[in-house]
Amino acid sequence: MKTKFYLPVLKSKQGEFDALSKLKDEIKRHVVPLFDITPMEWDFATKAKPRTIEVHLQNFCKKYLKKWPSSNAFIDTFLIHDKKAGDMPCIEYVFELLIEKGVKPVPVMRTNSTTDHINGITVISLMHGLPAVGLRITINDLITPTLEDSISDLFSKTGFKAESCHLILDLNDADFANIEDFTDGIVESLKDFPDFKKWKSFTICGGSFPATGLIKVGVNQIPRSEWKFYNMLVEKLMVANSYRAINYGDYSIVAPGYFEYDPTKMSRSANIRYSHNDFWYVIKGKALKKSEDYKQYIEQANQILKSKYYFGEIFSEGDLHIKKCTKGQTTPGSPAVWTWVGHNHHFTKVVSDLYASALSV
Repeated sequence: MKTKFYLPVLKSKQGEFDALSKLKDEIKRHVVPLFDITPMEWDFATKAKPRTIEVHLQNFCKKYLKKWPSSNAFIDTFLIHDKKAGDMPCIEYVFELLIEKGVKPVPVMRTNSTTDHINGITVISLMHGLPAVGLRITINDLITPTLEDSISDLFSKTGFKAESCHLILDLNDADFANIEDFTDGIVESLKDFPDFKKWKSFTICGGSFPATGLIKVGVNQIPRSEWKFYNMLVEKLMVANSYRAINYGDYSIVAPGYFEYDPTKMSRSANIRYSHNDFWYVIKGKALKKSEDYKQYIEQANQILKSKYYFGEIFSEGDLHIKKCTKGQTTPGSPAVWTWVGHNHHFTKVVSDLYASALSV
């Protein structure tokens, strides 16, 4: 797998897969998503919850193979670490299904991974010759004095080493309020990070997008604090002579953390999330309870189109859909449609900013 990339952390939902599949090729080649496989939850495609963990994992693999048939991805089963698929750890079960189809992404482990999970990764590596593994470190791990010992223990169990491991420092929903001090703190931590310059790749990700319930109805401009942090971090590492290539990652247009949506008990509101340079332009409407309510999307799309923030219909498939919606060339669609639209635009925006010189257009 490549070592320089943009890493969006995704919850393996249909809208996210659709967004990835609709990316232009020149954007797609710079994206390496990290899929957090969620617990068993309502599936909008089947209109039901999976009956078993095996069915749940099979459904994930089907979406993956159809929408992102690439080895350029990370897979983390931490959210279902207490489950087993038959007699296999979930990570092993997933990889058996994917490798059978010729796809070999990178499994992710953590300092607190279960013994079953570590054993599953070891089995995958022995049977299929994994060239690399991912290690996901949290901000709590970062301040733990035993971090180096924990990493050494993982390597002794799996046979990997820093040079064959993609390090992912996940800041999750860290408090970016005092961004200068926070960045200085991370820079100091990285100076003493175990084997800092030896890792196969080093990615820092985090998210500042708020939970939907915290977004007010109407037009909102929400700062992209993790993007500002990343750019400041790279600059400070250079000044401190501690620079190494650092990949950027984020949680795209959703809040970090897992939240289970139950359509039998909850309703969704019409909203469009549009990423701009330093902020998200978010238009939130009222709840979607009857068919007329879905026309809100047309009004919201028009607001984006007429704003000074719209990047134009050729920028991404998401932007093209916004234009088509305003022209009546497509129906308003469901929230899932606007999920892929928002993610697709966001992925394109991030890659365009990170790799402008490498893009063909």
